[in-house]
Amino acid sequence: MTTATMTKQTTDTNNELNYDENVIAKIVGKTLMGIPGVLMVHGNVFENLTDRFSNDDDPTKGIKVDLDADNKTVDVDMDATLEYGKNAPQIFNEAVTKIKAAVGSMTDVKVNAVKMTVKDLMTKAEWDAQNKPKDADEPR
Repeated sequence: MTTATMTKQTTDTNNELNYDENVIAKIVGKTLMGIPGVLMVHGNVFENLTDRFSNDDDPTKGIKVDLDADNKTVDVDMDATLEYGKNAPQIFNEAVTKIKAAVGSMTDVKVNAVKMTVKDLMTKAEWDAQNKPKDADEPR
C-alpha cells in the first residue's frame, strides 16, 4: 500500500485592507439617494437625480465620516434637508438601517454612530422651485 504525502508550504505575509474615508462617505451618499424624504445632504441634491445629478456631482459632499485608526468602526455625520410633512424620525431610522447594511455588506467596517441634523424642511413645490434647472423656462 502506497501513501501519498503532501507537503504544505506556508508563507508568512502581512496583509492589510484599509479604506479611505471618502469610500465610506460615497457608500453613505449613494445609500441616502434612495431614501424617500431626503431631499439634500448639506448642499448635495438627491431628489429627482436623473434631472439634477450630473457626472460631476460628488455623492460624498456634505457627509463627514470619522474612521477609527484600525479601519474597524466609523462615525457618520451629516446635515440634511427633508421633505415637509414626512416623518423625520422614520426617515432617520430608515437611513441608519440602510447605511449600516450598505457599509457592512461592502466593507468590514462597522457603523458605530450616525448623526443627522435636520437643517431645513421643504414642501415638494418649494423644492422644485428652488432646484428647477436654469434653462427650464427658456423656449427651445
